[in-house]
Amino acid sequence: MNNTENPIAAQSKQWIMQSLVSLMETKPFQEITISEISENAQLVRRTFYRNFDSKEDVLQAYFNTLVQKFISELSKLSVLTTDTALRVLFGLCKRYESFFLSLKRSNMLGFMLEQWNYVLPKLHALMLDRIKNFPQTSSEQALEYILAFNVGGTFNIVIKWIDEGMALSPDELADIVSEFSSGSLIKKD
Repeated sequence: MNNTENPIAAQSKQWIMQSLVSLMETKPFQEITISEISENAQLVRRTFYRNFDSKEDVLQAYFNTLVQKFISELSKLSVLTTDTALRVLFGLCKRYESFFLSLKRSNMLGFMLEQWNYVLPKLHALMLDRIKNFPQTSSEQALEYILAFNVGGTFNIVIKWIDEGMALSPDELADIVSEFSSGSLIKKD
């Protein structure tokens, strides 16, 4: 993606991202062309290429805007716990439900996993001083594995939720995770 601070370019980028997301609601990502994205955004292809290198670049940029919204919402919290972070994440996923369902229809949920694996360590570093009761690790390598474990579990929860049409509310989903995390779902003899 080409980075620029020009307000007109920033607006064009927004239109291009919205165009791709809109097209993905009716057509698989793999079948969408740059010409379609440009036309749907009411821009010429040259404007597309001034701002992005590929449609994958557009998808990456859109996902990054969602990550920024997530960070912004987390930053507003006075106490940050795993439970509150999951509630914010699930709420964001629900607000952008059509995007996540479009990724599923396009068999692109692996893209989301790749992005989360890339973003979570950066997010963790950014928020570490605010995360209540995060486990202490013996090494940087141990931390990387813990974060990968967290991404995998969260990813699979979201995938199951998407597969079921996101019928549960974000709070209902977070309550299930909380119950599991506390061990109260496990039968004790």
